[in-house]
Amino acid sequence: MTDTSSSGPGRWFALAALLSANFLIILDLFIVNVSLPSLQTRLGASFSQVHLVIVAYDAALAVLLIIGARLGDLYGRRRIFVWGMGLFTASSLICGLAPGPGILIGGRVIQGAAAALLMPQVLASIRVMFDGASRARAFGAMGAVQGVAATLSQLAGGFLIERDYGGLGWRTIFLINLPIGLAAMLAARLCIPETRASVSSRLDVAGALLAALGLFLLLVPIMLGHDHGWPWWSYAGPAAGVPVLAFFVRYERGLSRRGGVPLIEMALFANRRFVTGVSAVFLFFSAISSFFLSLTMLLQFGLELGPLAAGAVFTPSAVAFFAASVSGPRLAERLGRRALLLGVLVFGAGITLSAAAAILDVANMGLIVAALVLNGAGQGIVIPLAFNAVLGAVRAEDAGMGSGISSTMQLTGTTVGVAVVGVILFAAIGSPELLDVDRAQRYGHALAWATIYNLAAVAVSFMLFARLTGGGPASRAVPAARAEAAGD
Repeated sequence: MTDTSSSGPGRWFALAALLSANFLIILDLFIVNVSLPSLQTRLGASFSQVHLVIVAYDAALAVLLIIGARLGDLYGRRRIFVWGMGLFTASSLICGLAPGPGILIGGRVIQGAAAALLMPQVLASIRVMFDGASRARAFGAMGAVQGVAATLSQLAGGFLIERDYGGLGWRTIFLINLPIGLAAMLAARLCIPETRASVSSRLDVAGALLAALGLFLLLVPIMLGHDHGWPWWSYAGPAAGVPVLAFFVRYERGLSRRGGVPLIEMALFANRRFVTGVSAVFLFFSAISSFFLSLTMLLQFGLELGPLAAGAVFTPSAVAFFAASVSGPRLAERLGRRALLLGVLVFGAGITLSAAAAILDVANMGLIVAALVLNGAGQGIVIPLAFNAVLGAVRAEDAGMGSGISSTMQLTGTTVGVAVVGVILFAAIGSPELLDVDRAQRYGHALAWATIYNLAAVAVSFMLFARLTGGGPASRAVPAARAEAAGD
């Protein structure tokens, strides 16, 4: 493996190129939300097809992340990054030119697969290119970019749709990726050093197929179940996915004992600190994603704000996220492990205030914005510090696998959170014909009920992050997966 952690200032230019991928991945994860009404009217898509536009991207990204991480380990992270960015750019063009819902959904599947190639390379490259305080700053920059992309996507999407440049409408939210993607490919070739794990360059094809099948069965039925009234397959899929993933674990262990190169080195899960960290990431991100769903429903369907107005509400959160991400490493230097825990508390306070505002005065934008500022600040502190702590718990040669697992748990948490909160939210909203008189209040109360899950997830993630950063038995890993001290 090539380790560039001691290289000079060029690594910061490399970081900028890497983070262009993070920006696009997160942008396209959220920008579609404000285009849903436009897709229904201008593309003639049904509600189920509109939901599939979202699910297709999320599912492909979640299912293929581990494979994308391993490909970077084996064939070079810069090479896979460039190929992934090329595929992402091409699929964005397919989405932007789609003549109907079917082509758009297919383009989103390809786009999600490309994002699965990109995301692990970003995390793994940061892990091996930086160490100590510089790694904390690099993850802080990554967190800032993610936060700005997540919230800017709402505003930018609303602006592009309302301006309707060239009569393209919703298509511009995909076509805008083309110049960014082409520039990122050029910057990657010029700036990003090539790194890879010191293992035989042979992909565990059987393991990759088992992992993809197991994750597909586990996640996709949960994503689609609500739209179809939770039919039998929405339960049968996850039930079948669990034994498939169990067989995958058994197969990987056997391959490792035979001297092969598994997709995931199972010894990594003997590192209790790493397992604690990815479990906390799972819960924290499940609270983020599901809260965005509840608030978007309240703003666009309850308060009936237009796309641009709804997107603008999220802008203060983006500013708070950016400021907190940038200041997070310095905060960690002063407070140590308490900085991460403080971020979780601030995020939880934002969700609590949102629920209170939704019950007491649902149309009070001041309270909603104040809650979003706390929400964004909490995320800005937690996300970079959490990934730094989790990936700092694995060896440099395991960075690819560690980043793939961390990212998969992040996306799985997003999926599960949206599924659970979706059930609570739509049950609380009730029948559409009852919404004529008290629409805003009903959506506000639904948001408040949904935050029960959010707050529970935040509370458990707080306990796990405390265990992750607290030392003691949880921080001791077996020799095969011993954590490096740098960056913690």
